[in-house]
Amino acid sequence: MAVQNSGVLYEKSQGWGYLVQNLIPATRPLQVTEMRHTPPGELKPNPRVLLDILKTVGARADRCAYVGDSLFKDVAMARDVGVFDIHAKYGESQRRPEYSLLQRVSHWTDADVQRERAIIAKGHDFEPSAVLKDSFAEIFMYCDFEAFPSTKKEPDSELEIKNALEIWKKTVDVQQHFNDLEMRIRNFAITVVGALIAAVGYTYQQGLEAHILGHQFAAGLGFIVAALFAWFAFFVMDYYWYHVFLRGAVKHASKIEKIFKDRIPGIDLGNTISEESRAVKIFGIFPTNSEKRLKMFYCLGFVMIGVVFLTLLLATQNKSATATPASTTSQSAAPGTKTEAK
Repeated sequence: MAVQNSGVLYEKSQGWGYLVQNLIPATRPLQVTEMRHTPPGELKPNPRVLLDILKTVGARADRCAYVGDSLFKDVAMARDVGVFDIHAKYGESQRRPEYSLLQRVSHWTDADVQRERAIIAKGHDFEPSAVLKDSFAEIFMYCDFEAFPSTKKEPDSELEIKNALEIWKKTVDVQQHFNDLEMRIRNFAITVVGALIAAVGYTYQQGLEAHILGHQFAAGLGFIVAALFAWFAFFVMDYYWYHVFLRGAVKHASKIEKIFKDRIPGIDLGNTISEESRAVKIFGIFPTNSEKRLKMFYCLGFVMIGVVFLTLLLATQNKSATATPASTTSQSAAPGTKTEAK
């Protein structure tokens, strides 16, 4: 890590930039740069600010370098923290004639100017560990840049496991919610379509007919068309709406289970259910999953409605004469007479 103070304007706004890109020649670009700001009211030299930066990025003081143009504010502060100090002499501007002009035209207050003068007047009685005389590129003469070790923490703490369990349980609740909604949709679809088909039977029994544009149709055909539209609407709502939400919840739970399966015994419930669902075979031959079975359910519904439609379309009225019950004759017997059956 290297930190570079960018001059008067940054001093006023508590600006701290480490690995400042515009100070590095194009021939030696740094892959990662970041600009940070000190907390309000904090000014250099303040070792606590540098310690906070080291803690935030997870770096070790003995593996970092601090670059600054002020011996007292930057170099001395780096030494107090135990960071390798580098004096950017090429960027030193405090003793230039233009420095006072910059102070006057900038947003420095009188207190800021007096504080800067007091720091410069103190001087120093030490030599920096390294000096960059002409450009920032000279830092490669003193430092070797290596890949920064990852500071990502493994989710093995008690708090992280507890939070993961809560998230997982909430995700499972979401799965149950959308699964319940899908089952309700299918039950309602059967109820609605069943009622429409029952209405078809009633119109056929009553012999109701519809006349449209000079054509005569059985009234039940209208209910069949309505049943087809209703069944298709339920399919769209189920498959392209709530089933998408259910799939998303299942995938999210699967990600959590994959991360924590070695730390939380029995958390891979979702993966177990998914494996069993994929293992289902229709008639012991055709492998299916939940998505295929959903489509199969609605396809069978379409087939059923289609059969009813064709039956009603091709049906004809039976015009054969109705049978009359056989009449029996009997002889009337006179009162008081006795008859015998032969």
